Amino acid sequence: MEKLKRWFKSLFAVDVVWVEKEDGDWVKRRNFHPVMKFVILMCVLLLIALAVFFVQKFHREFREPAPQPPIEIEVPVYPVYPETGETQPPYSYHHHDYEPELPDGFLYPGPIPYGVNVADDEYWIRVIKSNFRLYLYRGHEVQWHRYVTVGRNPGDKERFGDARTPRGIFTVQSIHDSRNWLFNFRDGRGYVRDVYGPWFIRLRTPPWRGIGIHGTNDPDALGTKASDGCVRMRNEELLELMPFISINMTVVIEE
Repeated sequence: MEKLKRWFKSLFAVDVVWVEKEDGDWVKRRNFHPVMKFVILMCVLLLIALAVFFVQKFHREFREPAPQPPIEIEVPVYPVYPETGETQPPYSYHHHDYEPELPDGFLYPGPIPYGVNVADDEYWIRVIKSNFRLYLYRGHEVQWHRYVTVGRNPGDKERFGDARTPRGIFTVQSIHDSRNWLFNFRDGRGYVRDVYGPWFIRLRTPPWRGIGIHGTNDPDALGTKASDGCVRMRNEELLELMPFISINMTVVIEE
């Protein structure tokens, strides 16, 4: 027990030695016990790790849209805005007899990707980043397509904040009224309204969060790489798509 006490006391002992320098001067050096050096090093590394964790957490919460209560939409009725109960949004919108149409200049998207299993009458979405198109399918047939904006950087998503749109077979997680959402582009303008358009279709894209299909206040960027990772659409065209959207709907994003 006495040896243990002496050893424990030695941990906090600081040896002072004098060391002669090349120019002949003598300087005082303090030597700590090796165990204490190791403990101090671990504490410093822990503090650095905690600082990195909180910085990343703050950045993620700052950049991602705030979570909103999900709204399930039945096809093909009008969507309902939860705050007011309105069924008629502030755009020209008549979907009670709407039939999707393929516009002129239709670009065939190629065969359906491997691994996509859908019923003949099932609606699902396919986004091809390289030609900036979003396609609405019913079974194996294309019903409708429009130009979109995708992530600024090419390739599959590798880390949070890399401005890449992830590739894969995903599903719709929730649907949010995003008319009053704000976003800060950090360009001096502060928080801006209408960045996400009327609706935000949140996708289940593990391990990534905050990825969705939504409207835009910058329609001139359609057909380009300009987003932080989401898929942007013209607001009016997003409203055309909404009656066909449902929770757990399949969404395929490919290069």
